[in-house]
Amino acid sequence: MDFYELSKEEQHRRQEIAAHARRMILEHLAVEDQDETSLTAVYGDYYMQISFSSLHPLIVICLAKAISQPGSPKKQQMVNRLNLNSVLGSHAINQEVGCYSYRTTHWLDTDLTPDRFFEILNRCADEAARGYAMLKAA
Repeated sequence: MDFYELSKEEQHRRQEIAAHARRMILEHLAVEDQDETSLTAVYGDYYMQISFSSLHPLIVICLAKAISQPGSPKKQQMVNRLNLNSVLGSHAINQEVGCYSYRTTHWLDTDLTPDRFFEILNRCADEAARGYAMLKAA
């Protein structure tokens, strides 16, 4: 179904859910920068980008940090294994900038509460820490 095929009411409902999530996150995190689709902040020892899509509606969380020797074949194989065992997100290494990242996407079917947001965020951080630790040890 195309976004424009949705009723005006449904389009508005989805926009409001995304806008509410954005406002709630701005109230609870020290956001460093933002534009019309994304927020950036530091969470733990990760650089974090949170993006929103009111079309679906979705929230996308990406956690990233520097990693040494990002392009080694062993680390690339480990990323593949991590992704095989990661249900909710994906691990990646960007060889050009030497960084590891973990990215996850969640549907926003209803208003996002602070408790639910931090549950999602902390699970993301735990998975990112697991992946980063495996790659760093390699």
